[in-house]
Amino acid sequence: MDGKVREVIYFSKGFFGYGEMGNFRQWSLAHFLPVILAVAAIILIYRFKDKIRDYKNEKRIRFIYAFVMIICEMSYFWRLSYVGPGTDPDKSMMAFLPLQVCQWTLIATSFMMMSESKKLFNLSFFLTMSAGLLPILFPAVISACGPGYYRYYQYWGEHLLPIIGMFYMMFVHGFKPKLYGIPMTVGALFILAVPCIYFNARYEDAHYLYLKHGSFAMLDFLPDSIFLTGLVLVGAVLILLSIDWLVYRLITRKKSQIGEIRGN
Repeated sequence: MDGKVREVIYFSKGFFGYGEMGNFRQWSLAHFLPVILAVAAIILIYRFKDKIRDYKNEKRIRFIYAFVMIICEMSYFWRLSYVGPGTDPDKSMMAFLPLQVCQWTLIATSFMMMSESKKLFNLSFFLTMSAGLLPILFPAVISACGPGYYRYYQYWGEHLLPIIGMFYMMFVHGFKPKLYGIPMTVGALFILAVPCIYFNARYEDAHYLYLKHGSFAMLDFLPDSIFLTGLVLVGAVLILLSIDWLVYRLITRKKSQIGEIRGN
């Protein structure tokens, strides 16, 4: 009996447990440290991109990295299947289906790195550089789980690994985003929205894509309408995607101008 009690405490309240509200604080060291490490990794990839490209086992590196990303995503559901979705035993697991943008971004990036698909790269680029940045800036989802909990590490891995992988393919393999990636990304979000709308309407605790009123404070000023909320989100995504493209074009144009000046 004593062993059973310790097991329940370990998995429901320990490292794999739910945590306590306020355990993680935004804009703290626990918030900035994973981002700093990700930026450092991107800088190192850029610095040694030629050596990585010429490494005989470079393909194996990509496959291992993709495998780690997939395991990171799967472990979220393995944990939920053991400890349950939360402190409320009646809460439906249907509220935790893999229907979030970050989850599909991670999956797309994994397959992109293994297959070297430039089409998937476009999808990964525009998703990570728009909607993928919001959970990094505002990680409110893990407010109960700081560095003492597994969910903290899984969260940052899920959101930062695809960004690092996307830059890896840019620097090491010379992948470049194309303009057609914008309508492609919007179309993918529309397809994803179909099951999200269904499950949001079917299950009270589901808040997929923040389409349900009251699940995202920034949109609570809107009338309680899934379609109006969706329209506003699509507009916001289009704006972010356009900004991504303009920033990318400005950076590449500046680099080409610097190259021309040095060449002269």
